Amino acid sequence: MVQLESNAKEFVERFEKLAEKARYLLSSQILADSNKHVRADKWHLRDSSEAKSDPANGLLIWDTPYAKRVYFTGTPSHDENPDAELMWVHVARDRYGKDWLAMFEQLARNEVLK
Repeated sequence: MVQLESNAKEFVERFEKLAEKARYLLSSQILADSNKHVRADKWHLRDSSEAKSDPANGLLIWDTPYAKRVYFTGTPSHDENPDAELMWVHVARDRYGKDWLAMFEQLARNEVLK
């Protein structure tokens, strides 16, 4: 007779915790990196993202009446933020995406090797 024990439940729990931790850490980093390129006059757009976003659930929100319009159109002023760009999340992804991936890979390695 062969008897096998499964630790699938423990395995699933560990990876669910990894997913939660990764979602929060990566979302927080993506928000911070994106806000480096957000349009700024009085920084209301950036401030709204810090107040309204929910990194634990992977939600990044820029909540001003003009957020969608200035994300896609116009010419960003560089008076307050010399790094301001249209489509700031896309810009951040292009500039920091490899860093985000490395961050996730390191987190996964650390968590799996615990």
